[in-house]
Amino acid sequence: MTTRIAFLSLHSSPLAKIGTVDAGGMNVYVGRLAEELARLDVQVDIFTRRTSSGTPEIVEGKHGVRVVHLDAGPARQVPKSALPLYVPALAASYSRFTKRHCLEYDLLHAHYWLSGLVGLEVRGGAPLVAMFHTLARVKEFYSGGPDPSDSSLRYEGERRVMENADAVTVATADEELHMERLYGVKPLNYVAIPPGVDLRRFSPGDKEKSRQRLQIAADKTVLFVGRLDPIKGLDALLWAMADIRPRTPQTLKLVVVTDTGEESPRYLRYRKLASGLGLDGVVEFRDLVPQKTLAHYYRAADVCVVPSAYESFGMAAVEAMACATPVVAFRVGGLASTIAHDETGYLASPGSRQDLAQQLFRAVTSDDLPAMGARARDAVEQYSWARTAGKTRDLYDRMRETVAESLTGA
Repeated sequence: MTTRIAFLSLHSSPLAKIGTVDAGGMNVYVGRLAEELARLDVQVDIFTRRTSSGTPEIVEGKHGVRVVHLDAGPARQVPKSALPLYVPALAASYSRFTKRHCLEYDLLHAHYWLSGLVGLEVRGGAPLVAMFHTLARVKEFYSGGPDPSDSSLRYEGERRVMENADAVTVATADEELHMERLYGVKPLNYVAIPPGVDLRRFSPGDKEKSRQRLQIAADKTVLFVGRLDPIKGLDALLWAMADIRPRTPQTLKLVVVTDTGEESPRYLRYRKLASGLGLDGVVEFRDLVPQKTLAHYYRAADVCVVPSAYESFGMAAVEAMACATPVVAFRVGGLASTIAHDETGYLASPGSRQDLAQQLFRAVTSDDLPAMGARARDAVEQYSWARTAGKTRDLYDRMRETVAESLTGA
């Protein structure tokens, strides 16, 4: 029997260009998980807020996955801090859509706290599973202060979802501890299900051919992939590059793959910082690329650096490792679980720029990188999307059984 699931990804669409504002690893997760669940006879509709008047209400995707655009507020991007104002409208729009199309879902899976709040309003008798992807208090703890782009309502909103969702999925076990320590909440049901990685697309390949294809010339190439968000730590990486450059006998190149945003203020700030650190000619900023091209960047690099102050999982790190490229990162969040220090990469003390520079220096001067890359690939074989979808489907089945038992009084 087909299971029908509603994914709520209301603040950001899986159709959004990865790397743009509020479009990153979560978008990849939502879209790919839905496709993999469809292979397991789970029908998924993904609900998101309309941000363009020209977008169809329903966009058909792979394997029968549909993206449904709900009308709530202006049909354009709005500041993230303003999105809580549209929670009632999103709930009403969802209810109108399901009533108009005579739809009933077996379960709702909400992604991010705003979606969780809407899910609490519209779930009816269906179980609600919530996944936060990021948490406000965790970001504050590791970055040293609140995100000015966040709503002041976020903390209480997250607490409400934690307390009332039927289950909370997390990428790694340390997220459970953060919820208890920073929110004082122990959800009804924790389930740790690591995200997946496309092990076919992100796979080992010829380093020199990838460098020629991308026109990268250097003895050692360091790669950064991510948004220009302060928590992603590009400033720490630029500082580390400036620190190790005089001590490194080979020529170094840092390639930054990000959304340059037609010379947005953040991009200009980081480019100015690189210049001020004497990294002209060392750092190359390159615009976002499709996933198939991104794999070539990982293969072309000697090492990928993920200098985030915190990552609940760290998709870029796992993608790089899948391409047999070792990773340098801070020992935080999911990165501490996916990277084995001195075996598949190098881990620096959280927040220490000096240690990040030291670990990066070790990486670019190591003769063990090819062997380390091979070990990294072996280590991430466990993170297949098929496995992630299978564990998620098992959770759905358990939740449905619980509902059925409550209805029969078993």
